[in-house]
Amino acid sequence: MSEEKIEVEPKRKEHLHKRYEWLDQFRGLIIIFLIISVITWPLSGDFVGYITPIGPPLLNHGFQYYKGYPAIITIIDIGQQIFMFILGYVGFIAFTSRREKKGVGAAWKHGLIRVAVLYALAFLDDGLIGGLLFGDGIPWDEVLWYGTLANLAIGSFAAYLFTYLIPKNADKRLFVCIGIMIVHAILYATPIFEHKGLGGTGTLTFPFNALNHAAIAIAGTCFSQWYKMDSSDPDVGFKKRILPVATIFIIIFYCLDWIQPAEHHDATTSLAFLAIAASGFLIAVFYGFEKMNFKVPVLSEMGKNMLLLFIIAFVFDVYVGLLDRDFLIANPILTMILVGVLPIVIEAGIAMLLARKNIVVKI
Repeated sequence: MSEEKIEVEPKRKEHLHKRYEWLDQFRGLIIIFLIISVITWPLSGDFVGYITPIGPPLLNHGFQYYKGYPAIITIIDIGQQIFMFILGYVGFIAFTSRREKKGVGAAWKHGLIRVAVLYALAFLDDGLIGGLLFGDGIPWDEVLWYGTLANLAIGSFAAYLFTYLIPKNADKRLFVCIGIMIVHAILYATPIFEHKGLGGTGTLTFPFNALNHAAIAIAGTCFSQWYKMDSSDPDVGFKKRILPVATIFIIIFYCLDWIQPAEHHDATTSLAFLAIAASGFLIAVFYGFEKMNFKVPVLSEMGKNMLLLFIIAFVFDVYVGLLDRDFLIANPILTMILVGVLPIVIEAGIAMLLARKNIVVKI
């Protein structure tokens, strides 16, 4: 009697939570904007000093072109804050799914590891590389609370903390978010505090940027929970909470911007309201795209490794800085290819390769 060879497929790792492609599409769009902000940074000019910027001014931070008060705000100026919103949104999903299936300890272990990695990257990029090698980093006494990666770490921790403290009621967490932003606005108006942006007269240092990034991340957890308000019909969450809150927040931004203008360095409360509102509308857009079976190519792949691609993007800051400015000004088509297109194509290629190998780097 011949023996039959029985092959057993290796058991696949069970996913702790469902992955939403519309959310990856949203994340992919934001990472493209962040890549653009990195590559346009060294090419900015000065409108007041008649230094011609290279590339589209709308796709760089407004303060790069006009270093005055009140600040000019562009699309890119809320890119970092929308990134923070996304981390809060997915942080709620990751934390709650681990808590339900593996316990509170596992949820906090995952969260604290992510916060620690973000802080390690902040020390590496803003402290060692930026400070010691290039001389344009963040002072060591500010690395813990200032800079993109440090703010992402602080906001992520705030998202985990308030998801843990107020797990069932997203409305209550939203009031915490609004309360933090009100405190920010009051303290920002107090003359004793120093502002990272222009317009401040005080000298006392305060982590304004970190405070409102925490608020934005907490808002992200609220929108994430509202999406599942009715587990059988996500439309309910959009109609009852996500779109109404986004609409109210855009109105508040408009009114507050007259009193305390939006400013990127200190993430003023008007800017925070704008970022949360824009995030709410964008998730509705991409959710709607999915319902209509419309998908933008490559965005999903880029969204799956968003944080990794953002870190890789800083290589292009060095690359663009090595290019001759006069040559770029004289050759706009070549500049568009070398600066505007090539870095995004390379990052997209990396994302596609990782997706083909089914690799998701969870930083």
